Amino acid sequence: MRISPESDSHRERRSIRVRGVVQGVGFRPFVYRLATEERLAGLIGNDTDGVTIELEGPSDQIQIFLARLTSETPPLARIDAVTTGDLAPTGETGFRIVASEVLGPVSTGIPADAATCSDCLRELLDPADRRYRYPFLNCTNCGPRFTITRRIPYDRPQTSMAMFPMCPECQAEYDDPLNRRFHAQPNACWRCGPHVWLETGAPIDSGHPLAASMGRESPAGAPIESADPVAETIERLLRGEVMAIKGIGGFHLSVDAINEDAVNLLRRRKHRYGKPLAIMVRDLAAARAVCDLTTDEEALLQTPARPIVLAHARRKNGIAPAVAPGIPWLGIFLPYAPLQHLLFADPRVKALVMTSANLSEEPIAIDNDEARTRLAAIADAFLMHNREILQRCDDSVAAVVDGAPQLVRRARGYVPLAVPLPLEAPPLLAVGGHLKNVFALARGNFAYQSQHLGDLENPVGLQFFEESLRHLMRTFEIEPQAVVHDLHPGYLSTGWAKRWAGERGLRLIGVQHHHAHIAACMAEHALTDPVIGIALDGTGYGTDGRIWGGEVLICRLDRFERFAHLDYVRMPGGDAAVREPWRMAFGHLIAAGFPEDEARELVGATAQEARVMTRMIEREINAPLTSSLGRLFDAAAAVILNRRIVDYDAQAAIELEGIAINESDEQRRFEYMPELCSTKTQSDGSLSLSIGRLWRALVEDLRRGVPPERIAAEFHSGVAKGFILAAAKAREKTGINDVALSGGCMHNRRLSRLLRAGLEDEGFTVFRHRKVSPGDGGLSYGQAAVAAAILYSEVTQ
Repeated sequence: MRISPESDSHRERRSIRVRGVVQGVGFRPFVYRLATEERLAGLIGNDTDGVTIELEGPSDQIQIFLARLTSETPPLARIDAVTTGDLAPTGETGFRIVASEVLGPVSTGIPADAATCSDCLRELLDPADRRYRYPFLNCTNCGPRFTITRRIPYDRPQTSMAMFPMCPECQAEYDDPLNRRFHAQPNACWRCGPHVWLETGAPIDSGHPLAASMGRESPAGAPIESADPVAETIERLLRGEVMAIKGIGGFHLSVDAINEDAVNLLRRRKHRYGKPLAIMVRDLAAARAVCDLTTDEEALLQTPARPIVLAHARRKNGIAPAVAPGIPWLGIFLPYAPLQHLLFADPRVKALVMTSANLSEEPIAIDNDEARTRLAAIADAFLMHNREILQRCDDSVAAVVDGAPQLVRRARGYVPLAVPLPLEAPPLLAVGGHLKNVFALARGNFAYQSQHLGDLENPVGLQFFEESLRHLMRTFEIEPQAVVHDLHPGYLSTGWAKRWAGERGLRLIGVQHHHAHIAACMAEHALTDPVIGIALDGTGYGTDGRIWGGEVLICRLDRFERFAHLDYVRMPGGDAAVREPWRMAFGHLIAAGFPEDEARELVGATAQEARVMTRMIEREINAPLTSSLGRLFDAAAAVILNRRIVDYDAQAAIELEGIAINESDEQRRFEYMPELCSTKTQSDGSLSLSIGRLWRALVEDLRRGVPPERIAAEFHSGVAKGFILAAAKAREKTGINDVALSGGCMHNRRLSRLLRAGLEDEGFTVFRHRKVSPGDGGLSYGQAAVAAAILYSEVTQ
């Protein structure tokens, strides 16, 4: 657009630098429209630092433009900083969009993948639209971003869409600043873009009741002729088949969530026998029919990230019981890709299991050949496409905890959005923990967390870690000068960090597990003054070489001291006590003074099992000490629910929370509260929270026939009050009134609510996680914050 120069004495030219998530989100056409509406001349372009704008015109119009720039930002954009400078007017009379430049190190962000917007959804389902039923339509307000990006600047040649030249119609949209597909890098249509097709999978299980109607004559990977692969996929799902469906960040394994036989078939093939499966439903109305949703949960379901939301299931909702056995919640989410919307366009499709396409504990499959190899024994057929996925990215998982969203798994829709740091960091790598691994790269005032990588239990998991690290290092051009790791000597991540840093001559910084948890919460809220940190989880290596997990710490970002913790208890069998909670319960009961025979009866052990456990404890053989709250929850579930063995992490604790869901928070028995014992002072000066009285009260209630639901509720209340008491004692000693809550136990809605409410009743200011997971998924962010503080203090001393 050409703009007449003004003869205004206040005419000026300004440079404007915008940093944040401003590429691939429609920011340049947004600025173009603002500038033309305000009749300003100049230009805008992308570079590795964000976007650069030059404006020329009356000064008052430039001020209006700047106000609108931050108040009318496109939905997927995030502005972190705006800086301006003066330039000499040139008399320019038009506003233009210039080509991207590569200038210096990368400091802008890649946008996260975003759910299909309402405009694209309308086109997808409109028979008159040229993209009717096209599985890959998108615009600047939606579609894949992170998972198709090789590097910044975010332009089509830097993405997996580079292999698809646009047809004239798509190119015209791409070139038009007033079109919502202006510079939409994945822009495509039926004529020029990716396509889908079907292939055969594994032979059907010989014992499956539908085997006769699903005969397999073609070998795995053979094409399945179909005029409409999506329609054929729907028919197969409704017949009870297991389908592998390629999506945005990887393949899903899918079955009809109404069909109990199909769900159990998937569980057998995937070797996932108890862990809940996520289900996808058509829209919000369908979600309301399945779950009793709060307003906050409905809002979370509809965010552009479209996470799986953990919500309370309705009774008789039609979902197969095998989807989420033994718990009152469902993981539910809405379609976020056009292909998924097409599956639900058929009214016969009510709900689909959509779970990561892998065997348990393996990374999600993303490549077509990889999927054919790894999923051949699981899937009856594959719905493939030929848009390359460059980064594995599972679905994110979130919940509304105590009235606010909380991330359980930070992945698609959130990654790789930067998380601010309270102190400036040199380039560094924080490798995270062992389970639910997430690493973080940091530079300046931002940390860039990886997607959820899973457990680092084997070479396959480590390979995923390394490929994701290479991708983010290349993308953000960060070469770490220091490597941060957990103190646990047995973690694969710790050993890898030491080798990797040693090969490069980089500095190593070890950070205690629970310090990192609290530091993550502090960093989220930009807290640099000391806090009382309550860190509650299953496992963390302590500075005394023992297993911590029920901790009250006095924390600064760069250091901490241990103030109080749950009393140490033996774990008979070590890691076996995690998989078999009855062992942990036996250890707790013996520590609480119960005779062997009574402990054996309460946990349902045989006489031989009890003798072996007692010898382990007495001889301190393969029975490490732990102060873990997670293990205490396991033990309580073993006694209250007779949960002897678990199929997945935290299963016992989740079930214990679940049975108490309809009970009031009111505590009726004071005896359930752990006792803060100054007489059991530890060698490090910390106080001990003794739980012997709690166990005696719990067993007494069991003997009296108190319902398990009530005992579980009392247990939660007592534990929370014990830690509130410890925090009050810490305040008496230190004068600190701020409390940070972190650790995997903070995913427990009831415990989190009781702690927050009780602490606030005592006058504390309470801080909880909102940007990263309170579990081990947030660990690397906390490690980066601690390392940044340590390095900052060294420079400033």
